[in-house]
Amino acid sequence: MFDYSMDRLDEEKVRKAALEYLLNMEFDRDTAEMIANTGVENLKENIEELIKTLNEGNFQKAADVAHTIKGILWNMGLQEEGSLFKKVQLALLDGAPEDVLKDSLVKALNSISK
Repeated sequence: MFDYSMDRLDEEKVRKAALEYLLNMEFDRDTAEMIANTGVENLKENIEELIKTLNEGNFQKAADVAHTIKGILWNMGLQEEGSLFKKVQLALLDGAPEDVLKDSLVKALNSISK
């Protein structure tokens, strides 16, 4: 059983990192804030979907969702954190043992948690 409390998600850390990244990409502040806020909301929705699909045993769908989370994080300037979700995606696609999968998932989630 996979579990993650959304209360653990460090929304402020993610939002701040995204805002800094976007401002460095020369977005204006209003646009950068809108993108950062939307990114955090999309991240939350996809983490919930990832946990749900894992618990349903739908590993192909879970791999797709992990891929989406990776993309969200990379687009927000969080390359290292996104790379950890890529490892989750690859573990799912490779049919990794459950302990390896859980370890990858915990590392990925911890990278964006309080």
